[in-house]
Amino acid sequence: MGIKDNMLTNFTVNIKQAAIALKTVCTLACILGFSGVVNSAKLSEPLPSQGVILKYDIFYKGDKVGEHQMRAIPDGDLIRLEHSRNIEVKVAFITAFSERHKSTELWSKDVELQKIDAKTQLNGKEVDIVGVATPKGFSFTVDGNQQLAPLDVVTLDSYWVGRAPQRSSVIDVAGGKLLHTKSNTNADGSIQLIGDKFNAKFAYQGDFLAVGELTQNGNTVVYKKIAGN
Repeated sequence: MGIKDNMLTNFTVNIKQAAIALKTVCTLACILGFSGVVNSAKLSEPLPSQGVILKYDIFYKGDKVGEHQMRAIPDGDLIRLEHSRNIEVKVAFITAFSERHKSTELWSKDVELQKIDAKTQLNGKEVDIVGVATPKGFSFTVDGNQQLAPLDVVTLDSYWVGRAPQRSSVIDVAGGKLLHTKSNTNADGSIQLIGDKFNAKFAYQGDFLAVGELTQNGNTVVYKKIAGN
């Protein structure tokens, strides 16, 4: 095998490794798709009528790989959360991984999910989820397949208040799956979340997330709130 062949082989291997690693980034980014409200906000304090917009940079191995924006808007007796996330990773100018995600969630002020409508494109493949709370549980449909979750379910997008990680049932809005987790409160007040092959730590100010990081298979993703928003 010549030098050019070796270079091509190594480049192909690097692309495949990047794609595998960035699948982890997507999972972690979904889990870290949290919102935060400035100045230790409380759910008992009304949001401004125009809502609150928060923006985060997403970092993987120290490099910025995407952005996540969340807008919290009062909607009658509910809170409407609008999420938008874009991730793109390139290796030698070639896109090794991409995700485009948008979702709208309606929550009660008691942190109960009432409705969800989410669309995700992961490397070009689209996953659509719609769901609504019913007397029997939270009913959601993924690409035509209906599932039922407990009424206290949360989503990977919206560990947006300190009580959310304590819920054991979680909807993976990008992957279309129902997951189960466990949580512990650390001595410093932060919350440790344990799921299938991942470990996360979240610190909150008031009711809302201040800092979050998650590690899976040795890969760590960090969300950093952009200053000034």
